[in-house]
Amino acid sequence: MKSSQTFSSSSDEPADERRVRKQKRGRGPADQDDRDFGAFLLQFPATASSTPLTKKKRTAAGFPPDRMFYDRWRSVQLAKREELLLSQCSRRPPSVSKVSRLIQKEAWTGNCPCPEDVVAKWRPATRVQVESDPWIITMIQNQKWTGLALKDFGTKGQGVVATEPFAMGSVVCDYHGKVITGAEGRKLVESIKGDMGYLFFFHAAGRDLCVDAETFPCECHPTENTMGRRINHSSKRANLRPVHCMMNFPEGQRDVILFRAKRDIHLCEELLFDYGVKRKSFRGEAINLDWLDE
Repeated sequence: MKSSQTFSSSSDEPADERRVRKQKRGRGPADQDDRDFGAFLLQFPATASSTPLTKKKRTAAGFPPDRMFYDRWRSVQLAKREELLLSQCSRRPPSVSKVSRLIQKEAWTGNCPCPEDVVAKWRPATRVQVESDPWIITMIQNQKWTGLALKDFGTKGQGVVATEPFAMGSVVCDYHGKVITGAEGRKLVESIKGDMGYLFFFHAAGRDLCVDAETFPCECHPTENTMGRRINHSSKRANLRPVHCMMNFPEGQRDVILFRAKRDIHLCEELLFDYGVKRKSFRGEAINLDWLDE
């Protein structure tokens, strides 16, 4: 029977020195390439608007004449160009034709993203992205939401339909009106007879608030028929969900209720959201409006 043995070529070597020696052995050509490419990017930043790098420029800066670093540089730039295009389509997925138009507008002469790839990489914007998105802020300010139209549903009255498809997670429009305190909203409920179907009560960051869309037209858009207030109720067929955001307008932050698509919405489909059990959010009882993806 053989006795067990422990083999070590440096049994007396301190543990710290063995660790350092092992780390050094792990460093190879790939690590050196990464460091050199980092220097390449410092010399030639890869931005969406950067012009192509000639071989003469690369070698004059002391880098190898082959295309290894340049091809990696192009990959970095391509990713940034895709990111730039997607940032202009945060509300909902773009069409291939729209991406093509955006590329033409940028006037890139080469290393252009494939429009189909950009469309495939679209994802719903996060809350942080939405709250600072210039396009969504502009839509709230001018109330010119695209992809929406009013429709007469006969005895049911007017409603809103989609004139373009919306993917799940898309921002469809806002529920527009003056934001007042919950107490002020409840006073309106008491003072006005009839259905107060355009007062929306909600909680946000511990505050009791209300969107007054009952006052129509609103002070900021006296000539606009704002779409959000025309969206009808359905507890079973709701395809929209209201969420609260603190939008970063140039003049400062403001509370805004946005409608996001709960699922894919098809062309000509009526837009609907659930007002709450027995419409309680329109009768003075506030509801919580959480962001879906948090």
